[in-house]
Amino acid sequence: MEEYTVTELEDALKVVKQLLPPRYECLACYLNRMLASRNCNGLKWCTTYRDLRAPRATAMERKFPDLGGYCDCEVLANIFHINDALWSSAEGGSADDAYVPACHKVRLGTIKPCELWLMRSGVQWGGGVFRSATRAS
Repeated sequence: MEEYTVTELEDALKVVKQLLPPRYECLACYLNRMLASRNCNGLKWCTTYRDLRAPRATAMERKFPDLGGYCDCEVLANIFHINDALWSSAEGGSADDAYVPACHKVRLGTIKPCELWLMRSGVQWGGGVFRSATRAS
């Protein structure tokens, strides 16, 4: 049996903790965070989020492909769009790739995004248009 040092175990736990969605983090912010540092591999991060934070969202894997989300990166590209009004940097500049605001949080059990994102509607979500920027969650 292999023995591990305390430091090795703590390092392993840090990695696992980074992979888990924090309480109240929305699916879009979680995907954005995961894809910034890890590869896209099907709907791996979407299903991880669903299993841990929204287990009753069982239709997600069926509906996302109908909206153009065949993998995690396509979910961010085709289903969730940034809400430009909330992504501008604190200095008043325009939204850029380096600035990522903190998640505005959502209730547990939902796959809807926080106010930082607009979610495409469609299938049973309203006909394939993006919801207005007033409130997305």
